[in-house]
Amino acid sequence: MTLKKAIKILDWLIEQETTRAEGFVDPKHSWNQGFDCMKDLAKSLSDSIQNEVEVLQMLRKELVPNCKHPKKMQDVDSNGNRYCMNCNMDL
Repeated sequence: MTLKKAIKILDWLIEQETTRAEGFVDPKHSWNQGFDCMKDLAKSLSDSIQNEVEVLQMLRKELVPNCKHPKKMQDVDSNGNRYCMNCNMDL
């Protein structure tokens, strides 16, 4: 698996988890209407998922380097794909 694919998967996972966390606190759902204990449980679950999303975003930040891909550090692999030798990112 290339780094580019791993970042795509991580982005997808962040998006899915964010949607799920927002779904728990959506006031249109039945569990957010009436019962305070259900509302509190949904909020707790949403907060827990948001914490996981923050961890995934930190991982993404570590995977995506802050590299400008200088011309002297670019190379071509055997398949003809360009990549940066500094950060190993496909260009």
